[in-house]
Amino acid sequence: MKRVLGQLLALTLLILGVILQSAGADSDAASPAVTAGEGLPGVESIADLDRLADLHFTIMSDNKGDSPLSSVEFARMTEWIKEGNPAFMIGLGDHVKHRWENTFIPWLQSEPWWREHFYPNVADGENEYYSPTHRQSDYGEGAPILDLVELEAHASVLRPNRSEYYAQISVRDYTVHLIQMHFSDQPMDATVAFPESSRTWMMETLKGIEKGDKDLIIVAAHSRTGAWDMVLSPERRQFLLNKADLVLSATTHRFEAWVPEGFAEGDAVCVNTGSVNYPGPMAANGYVEVHLIESVGIVGQYIDLTQTERRLQQGRFAWIKPKDGPMRYLNLRPAAADETNEPLANLSEPFDATEIEQGLSQLIKAKTGVDFALVGTRQGLDKGPVTREAAWQVFGKNTNIRIVRIPMAKVLPVLGLLQKTELAPQGNIIRVAAPHPTMTGIITVAGITHEAIEPQALEDKGLRQVDLLIEWLISQ
Repeated sequence: MKRVLGQLLALTLLILGVILQSAGADSDAASPAVTAGEGLPGVESIADLDRLADLHFTIMSDNKGDSPLSSVEFARMTEWIKEGNPAFMIGLGDHVKHRWENTFIPWLQSEPWWREHFYPNVADGENEYYSPTHRQSDYGEGAPILDLVELEAHASVLRPNRSEYYAQISVRDYTVHLIQMHFSDQPMDATVAFPESSRTWMMETLKGIEKGDKDLIIVAAHSRTGAWDMVLSPERRQFLLNKADLVLSATTHRFEAWVPEGFAEGDAVCVNTGSVNYPGPMAANGYVEVHLIESVGIVGQYIDLTQTERRLQQGRFAWIKPKDGPMRYLNLRPAAADETNEPLANLSEPFDATEIEQGLSQLIKAKTGVDFALVGTRQGLDKGPVTREAAWQVFGKNTNIRIVRIPMAKVLPVLGLLQKTELAPQGNIIRVAAPHPTMTGIITVAGITHEAIEPQALEDKGLRQVDLLIEWLISQ
């Protein structure tokens, strides 16, 4: 019976992991072409940017209820925010998730800086969580997320309805004009999800801003496709992209920064803000930092939370909108060894997904002593050289493997079984190693809490899927 239970657990959690890792990533958009320029004079570290910036703020999205209590990536972000001391944090939605533990809510309420400096967006995750029917399409029902913060603590705020607002945030001698729009993933009809009343209010608000040298205009919407300006009329889109400085979106869980075709000379840079905890295909966990240097321009970066230190970015993860010129990518530092695409191993024979899953499972067991180890392998590897990109494609991402302790009394709910078993375990706890999204699902169906997750230090990179695969391949 123990053997059967083990097989059922492995199969159930592997399926759950595939489902949860797919959930929330609504787009598999290709990376924009990158022609990265040189770095910035006088900037050798991210601390230099902090020091030089006349205005510094951060942006994050799609944490789906996670907080430092349940996520080492979120914990890193909060520590790095303390280190960089930004003026505020903008949220792009999906900060909560129906049925999940949502440690973010009590954590947010207990953190004074976040309560007073966090400007969240109402998105589909908020609608689903707060609506009595728990439908993402319940327009505006996610508005109670705004009651968890003090929007007016450091800003002048206008609210045309429950779920949208215009905040004027004064930072030194700058005024940041933040327009937060409600554009949920559902319904699929954009005229319903992003109604005319919202579009009209957005345009009237934009037109009412007398933009000077010390004004920064940000317009944000979670959206359904990650490029919500595309649903506007040509006239409205042109006005938006020629007046706003940043046009923010989320929902794809994949960071991108771009200027739409035909608008290279406009003011706006479009940014999709990625995901702190649940990155999309071929994307890392991360958040956005923006440094405005008056003599230089606006510098943006997607800060990689899979690393153990806050550092400058390069390639498509760093960009600049110069004071007088078009947006371009930057190499703020040289590429690190783990950011090149040189061959890491040369296979004399192919490995299919099952072989890789079994091999990595055994590796994790040897490292940690867990009872079960699930990795989330999606595809195999062909014979020949293996690059880092090919290693990523095996999983579709590079998720952190966490260990969760499940009381034997809670194992059957995890398996979805509705009857008792005669299993007589040797211990009272089963230790399972699984990707972070799978771990979240385990906690939910087992009826346990984040306290069941074994701790991971911020300076510990953890058990990352790609790193484990490379280690295993080299050993072969």
